[in-house]
Amino acid sequence: MATTALELHHISKTFGATKALQDVSLTVQRGEVLALLGENGCGKSTLVKVMAGVYDPESGGRMVVDGEDVPLPLHGDAARHLGLSFVHQDLGLARPLTVLENLLGGVAERSGSRTRIHWRAEARKAGEMLRSYGVDVDPLAVVNQLPPVEQALVAIARAAEELKQHRERTGASSSVLVLDEPTVFLPEEEVRFLFDLIRTIVASGASVVFISHDLPAIRAIADRVTVLRDGKLAATARMSDVTDAEVVEMIVGPAAAGLSSPKHGQAHGGHRPDAEEPRSFDRAPEAGLHVTGLRGGQTSGLELHVAPGEIVGLAGLLGSGAEEVPYLLFGAKQASGGELTLRGRSVPLTKQHPGQAVGMGLALIPADRRRDAIAPAVSVAENMMLLVVRRFSRGGRLRNALLRSTADERAGALDVRPRRTDLPLGTLSGGNAQKVVVGKWLEIGPEVLLLHEPTQGVDIAARAEIYRVIKRATETGMAVVWVSSDFDELATVCDRVVVVSGGVAVTEIVGQGISPAAITASVYGADPGATPNTRIVEQVAP
Repeated sequence: MATTALELHHISKTFGATKALQDVSLTVQRGEVLALLGENGCGKSTLVKVMAGVYDPESGGRMVVDGEDVPLPLHGDAARHLGLSFVHQDLGLARPLTVLENLLGGVAERSGSRTRIHWRAEARKAGEMLRSYGVDVDPLAVVNQLPPVEQALVAIARAAEELKQHRERTGASSSVLVLDEPTVFLPEEEVRFLFDLIRTIVASGASVVFISHDLPAIRAIADRVTVLRDGKLAATARMSDVTDAEVVEMIVGPAAAGLSSPKHGQAHGGHRPDAEEPRSFDRAPEAGLHVTGLRGGQTSGLELHVAPGEIVGLAGLLGSGAEEVPYLLFGAKQASGGELTLRGRSVPLTKQHPGQAVGMGLALIPADRRRDAIAPAVSVAENMMLLVVRRFSRGGRLRNALLRSTADERAGALDVRPRRTDLPLGTLSGGNAQKVVVGKWLEIGPEVLLLHEPTQGVDIAARAEIYRVIKRATETGMAVVWVSSDFDELATVCDRVVVVSGGVAVTEIVGQGISPAAITASVYGADPGATPNTRIVEQVAP
């Protein structure tokens, strides 16, 4: 009997000029939980998609399942027939369909003929199956009407049942469940349920690959850890043999772990020498943005203060609540509690809405530019002047020539290319389209700019220009809340970085203490006292 459930040998994958995976090899032992770790973009998801047959690896890669060589690439349902089951970040559920219809597509046995389904009988069997895993969900409920927690539990139970049926059907000695960020949507009680389920699966002889950024969860459940960095295998170790600090060093690299970011001073135009003491924001100034008790989504009582002219970054793992803050403050997502104060005016965030937010002086640049921020078929000029179009109206008529000339001037200042504001915005590159989005919001002269992944899908040159434009705007007193999963970016642009976990601010990194390694260490829950200029944030209990 093979002692390994799964082996990957020399797996490489390239997308254009990007080497997503470079000669990666790993082994999953029978009956173990292997944690697969690494920063965003390190290649974890690409490796999982190779295992699932979504991506074809380059020649030379091999996979061994339960001691048998498996030809790559995989096709169709080959992974499932081999005893490999996956719960991806998006859960892989058909959300417009019922829970039962999702289960019938994967694990539930069809009764009767191939063309007729006895729905009542299938619903009864599906309910029994779900309850056997401790999941109390109506099989006839539509998935997109379920809370995210219940959706996640359905996906996990479905995957566990696939493993069980594979072993019963084939007599296989092993099978592998791959969980990609499974704890993101789960509260503490359901995380304990998930861990009990994982232990049950492992006790049956199956194995689990557990992909997560949640270091305490990894410590609680994993036997071994394998780390990818920049598409390469960085390290493998038993969890009992490494400390949390050593795991973080494996993730960011030993060189990065000892360095602060040289870009930080450069991002401020050199006006603040390295030797200068960082500004203290221990006491919130009278002016600026003040947020107290923010609740909604994953946030659970977050406090935030941003001074005029200050750039504050928010960093956190997926599901920490950091990514929801800009939308809750702007009213694009409904808050369940909290108060926002700006220029002495306070509003309950439960009643915030985008129109009121703009009137108060807030601006939002969302992560999904094409869906939420631009009109692709409309000209660059009209997109850029959309929020101030009344300036160009006289007697009920739009002065197009003035609008165009103003847009031309702004496009020049932003270095939008090509310099043709009559073109549809959708014809521009991602970086140039994002410059237009930034310019559109800066045109209203906001007092607070809320950013979520503002350079996602943006080339290096456009990214530098966006940094420059936003930094210049802060010199007039504009405050910035900058949410990003790119820790190099936060280290480059921010005066302070606040780390969010469990929906609240837990640590703060200031001044020359800001570096990608310091942010990573804090996000992964390493001791904040071990990093200079990092301090624990005292939160008001929710």
